[in-house]
Amino acid sequence: MRPDTPDVSSPGRFQWLAAGLLAIGLDSAVFHYLNAGADALATAHIAGFFAGTAAGGLLLGVTDRGVRTLSPARWLAIAVIALLALFLRGGLLASLVQILAVPATIAHFIAAIFSLLAFYGGYLWFADPRRAHSECAESRWDRFCLGVVLYAVLLRLLYLGVPELLFEEAYYWNYAKHLDIGYLDHPLMVAWIIRPFVALMGNIEFAVRAGAFLCWLVTAWFSYRLTRDVLGRAAAYRALTLVAVLPVFFFFGVFMSPDAPLTACWSAAIYFTYRVVIKEEPRAWLGLGVALGLGMISKYTVVLLGAAIVVFVLIDRPSRRWLARPQPYIAALIALVLFSPVIVWNWQQDWASFAFQSQDRLASKFSFSLPRFAGNVIALLTPTGILSVIALVVCRRQLTSGFAAPVVSAGATSARSYFLLTWLALFPVAAYAAISLFRESKLNWTGPCWLGLVPLMALLVTPAPALESGATRLLTWCRRAWPPTMVVCLLLYGALLHWLGPGLPGVSYPQNMHLIGWRNFARDFDVVVQEVTRETGQDILVVGMDRNRIASGLAFYRTQYIDAAGSGAGRDPAFHTASENLFGSVGLMYALWFPASQQNGKTMLLVGKDVSILSSPKVLSRVKTAGDIRQIEVWKQGKPAGRYYYRLVTGYQAAAASVPAGDAGRDN
Repeated sequence: MRPDTPDVSSPGRFQWLAAGLLAIGLDSAVFHYLNAGADALATAHIAGFFAGTAAGGLLLGVTDRGVRTLSPARWLAIAVIALLALFLRGGLLASLVQILAVPATIAHFIAAIFSLLAFYGGYLWFADPRRAHSECAESRWDRFCLGVVLYAVLLRLLYLGVPELLFEEAYYWNYAKHLDIGYLDHPLMVAWIIRPFVALMGNIEFAVRAGAFLCWLVTAWFSYRLTRDVLGRAAAYRALTLVAVLPVFFFFGVFMSPDAPLTACWSAAIYFTYRVVIKEEPRAWLGLGVALGLGMISKYTVVLLGAAIVVFVLIDRPSRRWLARPQPYIAALIALVLFSPVIVWNWQQDWASFAFQSQDRLASKFSFSLPRFAGNVIALLTPTGILSVIALVVCRRQLTSGFAAPVVSAGATSARSYFLLTWLALFPVAAYAAISLFRESKLNWTGPCWLGLVPLMALLVTPAPALESGATRLLTWCRRAWPPTMVVCLLLYGALLHWLGPGLPGVSYPQNMHLIGWRNFARDFDVVVQEVTRETGQDILVVGMDRNRIASGLAFYRTQYIDAAGSGAGRDPAFHTASENLFGSVGLMYALWFPASQQNGKTMLLVGKDVSILSSPKVLSRVKTAGDIRQIEVWKQGKPAGRYYYRLVTGYQAAAASVPAGDAGRDN
């Protein structure tokens, strides 16, 4: 036995079995006592988890000196492991009840066994003093990184179908319902990814988001391959950890948006660019052409990466030789062919999407948003990530000189690799920063740009002793800060997803935030639609009174409710739900799906977040009669989550008529 190993004895199988049975028994008893209904599910499962875990841990502590003599740092590690296990358990419990319709009692029993194994496994893997004193720092770090990746992946999977959709996700689901080769505000990829999953699994949140998770797997694979080629296998695992845990890549792998396939294509394009420039592989041009082409039908902003690649080839003397060979032009042709459906759609629609994303954006009002841009970058990368990026720029020599030649390419090749990756990352970031000087900055803008720096950031996620000799304070601080940063990120992700799913006791929901509570809201509203349909004897067009959010949410969740209730009978809300474009406002794709001129004479049920929008002149000037304004409350887990108002109107006319002042609030 090593001199510094504590005098501890391992608990026997009987002690582990007894502790496990006690934990599950007490957990179940507390859960059944507190679970008086669906609204109490979160409180019951959290209380049961902590009661069972504490009882099982106490029994082990009585029989195991190693547990009884833990240091405060070990106790903190145990508390963190318990919280992480709790958040995983909440996702599993909610998924079983919500997606698979497993009875709460059975679902809790399964979740209790799972969380017990997760907690004890986490303790033995990370907090057991016997293991800690028998391993070197490198092995502990490898185990930590593997645990982070596995946890992040499992957390995504368990919560993928639990929280309600974001407004944007419901809008892209409507894309898939109105399947086309192009759309006004984005290309086609997001719709074509969602469509097969919905066709296979139905109109559920998991189906909408499954493509995002698969896109994250593609992103992780190409980031791993790129880092392995640049720095070796050990650094590649560190890069995989960053892709798993950084906020920008975590959420792109949970919530479905055009950024999910864009990030996957961006990662592939960087990998193939490296193979072209550094490895000088002609066949890599084919992969680059495919990656850029698929990126263009995912989101137009991949053109910034394409521009960065072109400029690099022009300014890098060895790369300019490719300009005299056919491969770059074949790659450009492949990208153009893949992008051609979007070109055809724009040609059919008078170049509407290209105009919307270019001249319409530039014609928007002036906004100096550079501070917001900086805040968005910090939110995407974390403060540790930002300082690591700074360290990569100012401490390049200290980083690369600390590694042996087999790991980092020597001489000019090493310098070109560093310059290529930093250029591909910082060129588009600089473009976005310039735009933020006079236009509003968006949170997700720079997301995929940082993939170029992930291999280099992996140099700071390592305990390699060779780094110490030339390390500055900044490098040392970044290296020490990454483990707690990763743990904090995982805790925050787990808490956020648990709050959006089964909920957190005593924590309320913001009002009218995204589609929180809309499963019940859509059910209540669909009852109203059916009642009005029976009373009027007419088909009702539901109109969400904003740009696209209310309409998209109602279309999805009414469809989900109708599917679950088995009351479809020819009703498809996606084709009977329009937006505020019918009343002179912007509706994005709804203006094409529901042209105002084709809705004349229809009876409509208007839905808005406040009363004023339903009684505004722009509404009353286009209808013959307007009924009383009523309201529906939005609830989630027994807590208020918002309020919406609705109003029945008849005789819609696309052309507005003048409204006498005295009729501004007329009701019939």
